[in-house]
Amino acid sequence: MNIFARIEKLENFCFREVNYYSIRFEGADTTEFEDFLTRMESETEHAEDVINLFTWLELIGDNQGAKEKFFRHEGYISDTKALPPRSSVMEDNKLPVHDVRLYCQRLNQYVVILFNGGIKTKRTAQECPNVSAYFNQANRIAKQINELFKQKEIKWNSEHTDIIFDAVLTIEL
Repeated sequence: MNIFARIEKLENFCFREVNYYSIRFEGADTTEFEDFLTRMESETEHAEDVINLFTWLELIGDNQGAKEKFFRHEGYISDTKALPPRSSVMEDNKLPVHDVRLYCQRLNQYVVILFNGGIKTKRTAQECPNVSAYFNQANRIAKQINELFKQKEIKWNSEHTDIIFDAVLTIEL
């Protein structure tokens, strides 16, 4: 069974340095990032982590740019990254996030696609029942996005600060 999705710019979540995007699955009322935010609202014991993660997104977006150091590698080599940054980077900024993971694809220092995530309870994303499905889904979507770049269905603007694509472009998973 094929699953279809579209890339959507998060208009209320675009900053001076970074444009954030997300994915909306066919028939869904919200993007994957919005779904993540809604689910995390009910995680009261992780409220500080969620607030700090949101602060990281703003800090990266408004001040720093999506530098590689802000994104953690989760397991094997893939185009999918995770937020928050590694603990050494978090300590420098005094914005700790312990167990919350948001999966994303950093396209360059100006464009990041936010997927979904959750509370990571195991050492690796692959073995965690809470986040493994989101991590695997993010990997599949990232591969498709890379393929769409190769096919020139997604292109860079002239400054490489944003992406250009047809509004009806569909990602097939």
